[in-house]
Amino acid sequence: MEGSSTDQVKDVDCISKLPDDVLLVILSRLSTEEAVRTSLVSKRWEHVWKHISHLVLNMSRIINSKEPIDGSNRVATLLTKIINNHRGHLESCVINHYTYQSVNGMVNTWVQALTCSKHTRVLTLTNHYAQHHAYLDRTGPNKYLEISTNLFSHPSLKSLSLILYILETSHPLSYCPNLTTLKLLCVASEVGVFNSVLASCPSLEVLVLDIACVKKTGAPLKIENNKLKVLLVTSSCKHIDGIRVSAPSLDILAFVDIYFKKDDIFIVAPRLQCSRSFWIRPALTPHIGYNISKEKKIIWHEELVSLFGIKSRITAGSLSVSVDLNNPTEFERLQEVLHAWTHKMTELEIIFKDNNDPSEENDSWNNKKKDKYKDPFPNAEFCVNTVCMLNFSGSEEEFAFASCLIRQGTVIKNMMIKKTSFPAKKVLEIKTAVAKLRALRTIHQRKITIIYF
Repeated sequence: MEGSSTDQVKDVDCISKLPDDVLLVILSRLSTEEAVRTSLVSKRWEHVWKHISHLVLNMSRIINSKEPIDGSNRVATLLTKIINNHRGHLESCVINHYTYQSVNGMVNTWVQALTCSKHTRVLTLTNHYAQHHAYLDRTGPNKYLEISTNLFSHPSLKSLSLILYILETSHPLSYCPNLTTLKLLCVASEVGVFNSVLASCPSLEVLVLDIACVKKTGAPLKIENNKLKVLLVTSSCKHIDGIRVSAPSLDILAFVDIYFKKDDIFIVAPRLQCSRSFWIRPALTPHIGYNISKEKKIIWHEELVSLFGIKSRITAGSLSVSVDLNNPTEFERLQEVLHAWTHKMTELEIIFKDNNDPSEENDSWNNKKKDKYKDPFPNAEFCVNTVCMLNFSGSEEEFAFASCLIRQGTVIKNMMIKKTSFPAKKVLEIKTAVAKLRALRTIHQRKITIIYF
């Protein structure tokens, strides 16, 4: 820019001339602390941050490392000021706080402001103190969730996550018909308290329980909900006498890091057609049952895929999945789930749905079926000890799927095709398809068993 006039570039601030919507996109890439500090840049920036849709308030990032945590209200007061100064509604808010007496009263104030004034839809509360102390150490100071009754019951609040708390009673969640998502992560209490909480949330569609029970009561964990679509349970089973699940709308059921005897678990979930023997597994072996939906937009598919991101926990296990291979949405979701599984799978049960939806979308998809398995499905690394297939009709789509698993070396030990009630002519077609699958085995795959029984 040699030779240019200094006056031409003086005080040029192109960013500040952008509309608020664009500035908010920029601020969304910053932490909440950084976004708030932009108010000091100029008058133009003073109030922009107050309209961001997401707040993450982390006391551990704001507090001075030299000041005593239990003797200072400075950070708690600062968080209160940020919440009060925010304008309009909040889509979501995360609060990571210390649990000391001087702070506990503030938590109620924050939650009330967020739910009643800001109409926050998604709220996450984390007990920062418990992160530095042994889980279930009930002697730690103020680890209980001290929230006023019905404070989580505001109609605007749809999703609530509580992390690292002890629930002394069910009062904080005594009546929450507004909640569609509830996540209790590293939360301890008695079975009766958990049962009361779950009974007080009749509108749940997503429920994630990573819980521990602190006292032996002889009662099972009861999950009874007509609207529930996703259930993930991972818990310390020490003081839980079984699980009772009644959820007629359930599409996803995941058990991770739990172990129960056969008579300790009872499940009524008609949309999940998986073998009931799947639920009884060795300790710490996860199992997921998934009825894949053809609906275009569903939140629970993302919930399931995100589960596999916890690589240290999904180390083996089994998956039972119901799928229509002729439906492109269901096929792609199956591929995503299997692709996200990070380790060798113990057993994969595939339940083929009857194709009763001859839509134009499906017709177009079937025209491209030759390209479905052009690349390894779901990827070259995925492998499973045993594949079980139910309702296998020997159709072109089902045979292509099964043959792909053989040709790319996905199946390590067994492929088992279970008999179903088909006419004699169809049974002959199935047996022919099984014979063709056996013929696909290479010399190195002769130990793989492929049976129809």
